[in-house]
Amino acid sequence: MEHYPHEIMAQGLGIYHFSCEDKNAYIARVLYSAISEWIKTAVLDRNIEDNSACQDTRDTLYTKHHVTRKCNIILSAYLDLYPDVRKWFYPEDKPDFQPAKKIQERLEYSGFLVPGPENTIQLPPDKFARIAEDLFLLRGTSFGKDGEIHGLGWYVNRISEKDVYSLEELFLIPKIDAKDTVLDYSRYADGKYTPNIVISDVRRYFDPLSKRIFSDSWEQSLHHRWELTVYRNNLADYGIAKNENGKIYALSFPDNAVKTREFRRFMYGLRHLNHNPEQATITTYKDAIKIKLHSTLPGREEMLLYMIAWPVRNILDRTEFITSPVFFPIITKLLENLNIRVIQNG
Repeated sequence: MEHYPHEIMAQGLGIYHFSCEDKNAYIARVLYSAISEWIKTAVLDRNIEDNSACQDTRDTLYTKHHVTRKCNIILSAYLDLYPDVRKWFYPEDKPDFQPAKKIQERLEYSGFLVPGPENTIQLPPDKFARIAEDLFLLRGTSFGKDGEIHGLGWYVNRISEKDVYSLEELFLIPKIDAKDTVLDYSRYADGKYTPNIVISDVRRYFDPLSKRIFSDSWEQSLHHRWELTVYRNNLADYGIAKNENGKIYALSFPDNAVKTREFRRFMYGLRHLNHNPEQATITTYKDAIKIKLHSTLPGREEMLLYMIAWPVRNILDRTEFITSPVFFPIITKLLENLNIRVIQNG
């Protein structure tokens, strides 16, 4: 019996066809996860197409561009075989998009690739996070051995206990929930606010009472009964603001908090503190779960989700995911720590 290329790849990666998805969605998931392994293989300069012995590359460095280009070429060849999934990797409004570069960025952001000298990337030392009793997420050089892939993450069944970390430690996710983050930061900010004498015309304030998605919940004025909220001047300038006796006081977030979209943690916390928690839906099937978010997550939680689940609509999807039921407890905990109310279907 003849096996198609995606079936051979799926078998090697431990990916199976979910009953709730069509064939093209399945093939897209297989190729998406395969890119993750191609990237890590290219970093080590192994032969991607077969299991032949590796050459000695200890003195050879490979730049980010080299890895991206190499993996995009391989993906292009597979998309010639599966033209119906091309639009999943190349959304129509992104003509110059590079799928391998996006996945490479997600692996870097998550710490699964680390910077090397002269714009190169490397794999970090092995670390593991427990997912279930016999399932561990691997971050390091031992990928591709006796395991399986979910999303962009490689998983194994047995490890050395001394190398186990919590997911919070591995992804630097705060252990306190979103509302406590807001409360703690507001105490820290006390006495550090500065009065805003002149306010830019582009300044917007997050409305924690809004029922709309976050991107549609920005107001031009701060004439509401909020104790404090998040403000935005532009994509690189966020902070918290409050109105006291008709005067606006503000404190900007550090650059890193903006880069990692930590301001979204505050937005989730503010929604909860204003008795207006955000919601997410998890639909359960016999062999899969689908996660539907109303708004996108803070950067660290989003990257963890990419390591344990696949985006549904296309490679850039940030609000709909699908994965194995084994991840249900972790995803529920992740969302509830952001004070998101989880609604279960199925």
